[in-house]
Amino acid sequence: MTIKIFYIRRIFMKDGRKVFFSTLLSVLLIISNIVAIKVTVVAKLPLSCSVFIYPFTYLCTALISELYGNKDARKSILYAIIIQIIVLLAYILVTNVPNQINSIDKANALQKVLTPYGINGNYYPELRPIIATLVAFTIGHIVNVGLYSFAKKNTFKLIAVALSVIIGMIVDTCIYVLISQMGTLAGNELVLQLINRFVVNVVASVIIIILFMIFSIRKKEEVKTTKKQKG
Repeated sequence: MTIKIFYIRRIFMKDGRKVFFSTLLSVLLIISNIVAIKVTVVAKLPLSCSVFIYPFTYLCTALISELYGNKDARKSILYAIIIQIIVLLAYILVTNVPNQINSIDKANALQKVLTPYGINGNYYPELRPIIATLVAFTIGHIVNVGLYSFAKKNTFKLIAVALSVIIGMIVDTCIYVLISQMGTLAGNELVLQLINRFVVNVVASVIIIILFMIFSIRKKEEVKTTKKQKG
């Protein structure tokens, strides 16, 4: 038990935070793509389940930028994209491997349980939504990191993270919806889709800002403790 606590603490020490948040960024992106096809209704708004996970990728990039700077945050974004592409290629390979004769019935049953679109709907996504996700993720997070780096030099840190997260998520949402839904939805449905996602983004932004504040307070306490120990 003591050993486990030691390793957990070590993960959250400064030297391990970059690895932790970079890994979390990749994991959140992958999970978001897996659950993206599941649609639920919240307050009469139809929403993809990915909107409850994906926004927190912005918290990861904001924290990496805060701890290690703009350059490392950009690297983490690039690594997340590369890992996502590797995962997608692995899914495509696995779903195209022939089944054993005695496992065909089980595979067919599993298809019906997972999704009405079959197992390929979960693990072999359509190309257009995936391209939309990767493009939106890249541009939205680069905007987030760049704007935060600029804004925190010219205003309060809390205002900087609020502006960067909200604007980054708006850019992200617009790009994703336009690429993935343009031509498949009527104009009013497209607008409704954007509004639905904006509502979720606002709520997610508030949560992200609160978590960022908590982390910043914790960071200040660690700095004070370190100075006292050195003094």
